[in-house]
Order: sequence, then C-alpha cells, then structure tokens
Amino acid sequence: MKLRTQQSGIRVYSLHVRTMILAGIISAGVIGSSGYAADPAAAKTKREGMAWTGDPTPLIWVSTYTKAPPTIDGKMDVAWRAAKPLTVMVREALGGDYPKPVVLRALHTDDAFYMLAQWSDDTKSDMRDPYVWNSTTKQYDRPSKPDDQFAIEFPIKGDFAISMMTVMREFTADVWHWKAGRGNPKGWVDDKTHVISQRPVPHAKMHRLHGGRTVYIARVMDAGKPSYTVRPAPTSKQGDTVNSFEHKEPPTGSLADVRGKGLHNGKGWVLEISRKFKTGHSDDAVIDPTRDNVCAIAVLNDELNEEHSVSTLITLRFVGGPASKGAASSWNFDSGRELPPGWKVAATNPRGDLAEWKVVADDQAPSAPNVLTITRIKDGFRGVFNLFWTPKVSFQDGTIELKLRANTGEVDQGGGPIWRVKDANNYYIARYNPLERNFRLYCVKNGARRILDDARGISIKAGEWFTIKIVHKGEKIEGWLNGKKLLEARDRTFREAGGVGFWTKADAATSFDGLTVKPDRPTGDATAPVSMSIAAGRRG
Repeated sequence: MKLRTQQSGIRVYSLHVRTMILAGIISAGVIGSSGYAADPAAAKTKREGMAWTGDPTPLIWVSTYTKAPPTIDGKMDVAWRAAKPLTVMVREALGGDYPKPVVLRALHTDDAFYMLAQWSDDTKSDMRDPYVWNSTTKQYDRPSKPDDQFAIEFPIKGDFAISMMTVMREFTADVWHWKAGRGNPKGWVDDKTHVISQRPVPHAKMHRLHGGRTVYIARVMDAGKPSYTVRPAPTSKQGDTVNSFEHKEPPTGSLADVRGKGLHNGKGWVLEISRKFKTGHSDDAVIDPTRDNVCAIAVLNDELNEEHSVSTLITLRFVGGPASKGAASSWNFDSGRELPPGWKVAATNPRGDLAEWKVVADDQAPSAPNVLTITRIKDGFRGVFNLFWTPKVSFQDGTIELKLRANTGEVDQGGGPIWRVKDANNYYIARYNPLERNFRLYCVKNGARRILDDARGISIKAGEWFTIKIVHKGEKIEGWLNGKKLLEARDRTFREAGGVGFWTKADAATSFDGLTVKPDRPTGDATAPVSMSIAAGRRG
C-alpha cells in the first residue's frame, strides 16, 4: 500500500523542495527522467535537503550495547527491550508532504550493528513484477509492480545530503536496500553504492536540471552476485500470480555483507537489519562506534519513483561497549551544515562584532566531508582572539589532538586548540603561526596572554595541513606538532576541568578538522574522543 494516495497530477511546483533518490529507488534516477525544475532560492533556504521543516536538529538515534544480539528473523525478540525507540517522520521526497512515522531501534555488539524498523502498511507487497496469467493468450505476462522497500544510507565520502538532485554537492554513499519481493525471502539486503557528481562518473546517468545544469547519478550494486535471479515464466498455468524471482544460492562478495528480514503482521512491517562495523570492502562505509554516524532512511510502500518517502538526516550515536573504551563517547559536526548546539562563538578582547564560523564542505579535508571555518572576520582589532568553544566537552587531564590549516591573514595566521576553558577570557592555548614560524603555549587569564613555552624556526607554510597534540596532566603540559614534542611547561593557573574549542587571532582565517578530546578520567559528559570534521574557509 502507498503511504498516501497520489492526487491527480504530480505537484511539480514542490519538486524543488526535495528531489531525492535515497536508496537507489528514487526519483529521476530510476525512471530515466530528464530531470525536474530546481529552485535555487528554495535550495539555499532549505540548506539543500539537510532537514525537514519542524524536525529536531540533530535527530539523535541511540544504539545500545548488547552481548546477546537479536536473531535476524523479523521478530522483535527479547534483545530489543534494551533498545530505545526513536520515531522518525518520513515525508514525500518531492514536496515534503504527508508525514508518516517510522519507529527505529538500534543495538550493537563489539563488532556489529543491528537495527529494527517498524512502519504502517495495511497491504503486503512481497512480489516484484510477478508473472500474471493472461486468460486470453493462455500465457504469463510480467507487468511492472513494485514490492515494499526500505533503505538506509551512510556517507562514504564527500558532502553528504539526502538530496541527489543537487548541483552544489558531490558525495558517495553506502546504501542498504531491503526489498520485500527479492532478497527478503532468504534474509538478505542489497548492498549498493551511490555516487552523485556534477561531472561524468562511471555507470552514471546524466540528469538535466533547471537552467541547463546537470547532475550525474550512479547507483551501483556492490561487487558480487545477489541471492535472487529472474526465473523463466512458467509454460503452463501454476496460479493467477507467480513470483518471477527465485533463490538458488546465497549472495557472494560484498553483496553478502548485509542481512535483513522483514515480516508483515497485517498492519505493517517489522524489519531487522544487521552488518559488521567494518566489512573490509572498499565499497562499504565504516560504521565507527566511537563517534556519531550520519545516515538517512527511505520507505516505499508498494511505490516507485517520486512517490517514496524519506527522512531528514539522522545522527546514529553508540552508547556502551566499544563506544565506551577508554572512557569514550563522541561528538560529531557532520549531522548537517548548522553549527552544533552547545558550541559558542566568542572573542577575547573584542572591539567589534564577533567573527562568523561555519561548517562547510572541503574536498581537501583530512576527515571528509565537513570542516569548520571562519567565513568572515568583522573585528579589525589586532589583539582580538576569535573563539569557537563548548562547555559541554569538559576536559581536565588527558589528550587533545586536531588538524588545522592556515589559509590567510596579514596580521596573524594559524591557530590552535583551547582547553580548560572557564569563559572567553580564561583558558590555555597552543598555537602555530606560519608568519612568525613559531609554535607557542600560552595561558590566557582575564584576557591577558602569558607565554609558557616557545619553539621557533618551524617551516610549515600557509595552505598546509598540520597536527597539534596537547597532553595535559596535573600541572604538566606538553605540546606536539606533527608528531614531535616541541613544548613543555608547568602551570597551576587553571587546575579544574573546563571546556574545549578553537582559537585564532586578529585576521587569521583557519580551517580545522578531526578534533579528538580524550580525558584521562571522566569529568562531566566529556568522557571520550570528540570526533569532528571541520575545515576550509578562511584562516585563523
């Protein structure tokens, strides 16, 4: 059954809001259309498909650790009692109308991810393009008929979004595509790769959008053979409707990575899916339980093409098990293009407006796809320190590491991390400056900066990525640059835990990526590595 009944005429005026092809099932990429009108203004306003209006941002889906994983049979067994349910609204990909709930649950072991999805569907469609007996010709026809489907998509690289019809982004995604009439009878899920590009790529179809722009979309099955094949039509009548697919052997290669089984209870589907965190195949996304993982889902109840429904971006967060090793939890800036809640834009010694910090895409980011950057510096004072920090990541003793790149700056360049932050005027900082070719450790108290140690004669140039690591234990502070310890000092100014963040001075515009914060002992809710992808833009 369809999630909604298509009204007379597809509402073309709304297509610019979401022309999405989430699971290799979607929209123009499937039907071979020449493309739909895209409204650039709407795309800009909506951030090109990052979230539906009214949905919480970010949408957090919590996975609970278990030592007794569920059996993948489409039944909600006792293991799922420990999983926290999350209701996600899926809406028409074209227009964002007709919201319908999908209830998600997640569990994980030391090496695998398990998910359960439930959604309403009062008719079961578990045969795709079946053979239908023609009483006139006395033979079987094979008309097009969709089966019920579900998909979940994880980014592999690039600037991931739920919209494939985009001329602003390029990305590659891993898609787990469950099909009720094909892989489901034997408990398998198709494993695919989607590539979205504004340039020709192998196996891609070109789609023309508004204004003569084009997007290339490749939807490729992973290496191997699926569990199902098309069977020949029976030569004599075996029933009014006969399944056109058969299962002779299990899938091979990368197509054997994802298990899944759905059962229809008369009112809707209960679907279980599982996959290893790391499959070892290059066409699969790595699911990292020590950090947040971005994904999105799609549902097709007896639907094809523009009638499917999709979610906003979802942040999958693991709790317990491997996520807790080394007192570890994670924070991630890849859940969209908005600055995350709980982080602050601030300044030390400001004389004008605060700088603008943004999460943007950068194809040179060490950790794709997103980076943090200052996009505009408004304060012309040479002594202003530009800050982006959070008190929610509480750090006292442990290790901080990040990558950064000095982009521009006439008065100053470069930057670095700040930690044990009390407020915008009190913290520690380590920074590298390509203009001065020095790496320094400072204590900033009441807005006044005091040097603790200095290393000179360093030859890292603007435009080059480099790594700063800080090890702080008690009063002892070590500063590492590109794997070499160059700074060491002892200081008792700030002894208690404080926030962490990023720092630049004056007109320095800098790109930041891959921040990791690992406390030696838990303090507050900062008990783990904080993984962030943030780079590109101006210098700092």
